Amino acid sequence: MRNSLHPARQPADAFRNNAVMAHRNRQSRRDAFTIVEVLVAAAVLLLIVVLLLNMVTQTSKTWKATTGKIEQFRDARDAFDTMTRRLGQATLNTYLDYDNPTNPTAYGRQSQLRFLSGPIATILPSVSLPTTNPTMAVFFQAPTGYSTNSSNSILQNSLNTWGYFIEYGGDAGTKPGFLPSGSPPTRYRYRLMELMEPTENMSVYNYTTNSSLTNPYTGNDWITNSMLLTTNRPAHVVAENIIALILLPHLSPADLGTTYDNSSLAPSYNYDSSRTSSLSTNGMLNPHNQLPPVIQVTLIAVDETSAIRSTTALQNITNNSPSGYGNLFTNAANFTTDLAQIQTILTSKKINYRVFTTDVMIRGAKWSGAQTN
Repeated sequence: MRNSLHPARQPADAFRNNAVMAHRNRQSRRDAFTIVEVLVAAAVLLLIVVLLLNMVTQTSKTWKATTGKIEQFRDARDAFDTMTRRLGQATLNTYLDYDNPTNPTAYGRQSQLRFLSGPIATILPSVSLPTTNPTMAVFFQAPTGYSTNSSNSILQNSLNTWGYFIEYGGDAGTKPGFLPSGSPPTRYRYRLMELMEPTENMSVYNYTTNSSLTNPYTGNDWITNSMLLTTNRPAHVVAENIIALILLPHLSPADLGTTYDNSSLAPSYNYDSSRTSSLSTNGMLNPHNQLPPVIQVTLIAVDETSAIRSTTALQNITNNSPSGYGNLFTNAANFTTDLAQIQTILTSKKINYRVFTTDVMIRGAKWSGAQTN
């Protein structure tokens, strides 16, 4: 017998083969996408891409804005640290001498150096303008060794007159000389200024050791004349967008209690080491030829976006109008309340700001409650 398929099984095999082929064709059709499915998938993919791009864009904007604020307030922080460090170096180099050289009756503290702080409109009325120089300023001598004369480089601890104040104005004088006139446009900002009078030009001795002056140990000419210079004024910008500087000299924590508080030493924020009137009758509160033991320094900074967007609002805040500083920071006992009011005003104007504050211990202070005029 020959080995061959039975004729009756051939149709069954053919049917089975046809069924397998049909199944494969149906599976092939199911594995492919219709045009509608492709279009739907493309639309979904496009939507996802758009959402991702929008998220990336928003994240990038937020990152840039946050980074700008951080950088802006970092400059304010650096300026704040620099200022407080310099303040801690203030000195008067006091010594004991006759109270009256022609008719001495006692020894008293004497110094040819000065420490002056308070509302700039009060301590330097011929220099300050309410719209140009808001809030306060401080001026003092410190052994910083700054000189523009190279031959003085070995005098690393020579004395300098130093100071800090706020000034509103343009940046035309700070632009590189190669830029064309008017490009870029002048930027008007509130700036924290640092005054640095070099050793060879320190003028304080002209007004405290000159016997030809009627009253050589009082007056503010030693700093007023430098501030009034229209050219080559020894001052430069430390930080931009600083809208307030509040300085409160006060007694050391050991001297505070039921009798004295933080506002006792400088109730109106004014402190002048050359002063001999009023408070000198109280030995404990006598500033004559003495450095304040502690000075509380507060700085208010705004970011660049707020400075651009809210120029008019900032000008209204920093002037003497009721909607701004007004009568704030004139009574040291109200410092906390006044600071809270300024913060409320800034918040209501949607101005981003930071407040920096600290107590600076002045190392050169040798505070004494003894009566020494």
